[in-house]
Amino acid sequence: MNLKSFAKINLFLEIVGKYENGFHAINSIVSCINLYDEILILKNKNLEISIKGEFGSLIDENNMDILFEYLKHHNFLKNTNFLIEINKNIPVGAGLGGGSGNVATVLNFLEEKKFIKKENKLVIAREMGSDIEFFLDKKPALLSGKGVIEKRVSIESTEFLLLVYPNKVLNTGEVYSLNKKIDNKTSFRIKSDQSLKLKEIMNITNNTLEEIAIELCPEIKTIKNDLLSSKSCIYAKMSGSGSCCYGVYNAENDAKNAEKDLLNQHPDWWTCVTKLI
Repeated sequence: MNLKSFAKINLFLEIVGKYENGFHAINSIVSCINLYDEILILKNKNLEISIKGEFGSLIDENNMDILFEYLKHHNFLKNTNFLIEINKNIPVGAGLGGGSGNVATVLNFLEEKKFIKKENKLVIAREMGSDIEFFLDKKPALLSGKGVIEKRVSIESTEFLLLVYPNKVLNTGEVYSLNKKIDNKTSFRIKSDQSLKLKEIMNITNNTLEEIAIELCPEIKTIKNDLLSSKSCIYAKMSGSGSCCYGVYNAENDAKNAEKDLLNQHPDWWTCVTKLI
């Protein structure tokens, strides 16, 4: 079976506190975008996992190995005889959630084919990482606290996004641990059953982690400045803990023209024009 494992972007990310154990309390809205890794799963004589594609060589820690070790250790899955091939189209270490999305996609497959139970799927996702639960459903979500889903939301968007990744891997744990900035209160409130507009969200929010991420990867500032230098770019932000940033455009042609200009100046950068899904 061929599966699509979508990437995500943070429409904003606020650090609103810190727990005694060092974990940060966040407030964020996350949405899937139409960029995806391709995952092939077939029955096999034993468990074989291979990772290829543009960013396959950058995988240090194989999330699939970790997932199946976890499933076996906790007796969630008896049969692990699968051939799994992952074609990595989503940049690694970019703040786009590719690895977490891969795990969630495989968990959804295992539940759909009755290899694991739905209630166990949720337990596994929450144990293995907060982003994984988000990817179990394609609907945008408001995250709070340690990244727990507070609620799924609806976002109206006709805009196009230009993703720009400077091919610099940022370690999520390092970015969070070095961050000293805390937002005393969130800038964004959601009323019950409110349908949100992308522009409204972008207009009043930010990414708290940008400051420390720029110290680790100065190219992020260059990307944002280059994006905003175009009149057609409405907003520009970093996604997650970086290093990928994105610009928001009303028209696809505007996004593609901006992409062409960026690549003329920085041919070693990775870019992609996409949309929210």
